[in-house]
Amino acid sequence: MHVTFRQLRAFVHVAELGTFVDAARSIHVTASALSIVIAELEGTLGFRVFDRTTRRVRLSVQGEEYLPFARRVLQDLESAQRCAEALRNQKTGIVRIATSQLIAWTLMPAAFAAFRELRPNFRVEPMDLAVDEILPALDAGRVDLAITLAAPSELDVQLRVLFGSRVHVACGPSHQWAKRKSLRWRDLLDEPLIFTGIDTPQRINAALPDGPQLQAALHVAHTATALGLVASGFGSAICAGYVEPLLQMHKLHKVQLVDPIVTREFALFTSRRRGSTQAMDALSEFLLQFFSKAGVRRLI
Repeated sequence: MHVTFRQLRAFVHVAELGTFVDAARSIHVTASALSIVIAELEGTLGFRVFDRTTRRVRLSVQGEEYLPFARRVLQDLESAQRCAEALRNQKTGIVRIATSQLIAWTLMPAAFAAFRELRPNFRVEPMDLAVDEILPALDAGRVDLAITLAAPSELDVQLRVLFGSRVHVACGPSHQWAKRKSLRWRDLLDEPLIFTGIDTPQRINAALPDGPQLQAALHVAHTATALGLVASGFGSAICAGYVEPLLQMHKLHKVQLVDPIVTREFALFTSRRRGSTQAMDALSEFLLQFFSKAGVRRLI
């Protein structure tokens, strides 16, 4: 006899939840059926994985040692399932693409609609993620393509620049900056600043080698959250130029930052470790053309 996926899943659920009742509920079986599966596992292994009393269930010494291996097998099976899903997607022409919530809302719908009209046999499945989660999702195989800041990455990815966007500061309608057309970076030093993404302050400061070194009053995962906080009076937010639609919703003002003007480039990322498909190649080439203008990268 061999250990089965069903037995490993039951074991891990009981170990993590601590009771047969909760574990049975999580995998949609009865507690008695789950108990039988665990007994079968213990019979196959030749040792008890749990010490049971009338009040509680806890891992045995052998069960504690076996648990990491069981988890690893389940993780490998989940990876195999994702791989199978990706292979099915290649056959059906599905492309999964990750980007930030705001880019997905402001810039991508028109691009996706134009691509669907041009290539109706392919289907795009967008995924909006926090800025810091986009490239890890690509590296893990959860998506096929990604759009985010064109910055060096330790992950095995390749990038092609799509567009650039000048950096602004967003402020409330009654703020002293609201009627200004531009501000110098040093003007921000006494202002509570809200940044999207943990690494954004370092990237901005790296672009200002001779300027002020800015500090974040708040970090958030999504630009929409940052602008909502600005509207509620928590400070001002560093933002890209393409946020205009959301600024209008909150009645905020955007002021370009100068001395120097900083442009942040956004790129289309692919994984070097995974092969491309016809649908991925078609969408990649389409997006590069869509966001270009007369062969020059477009400023948004």
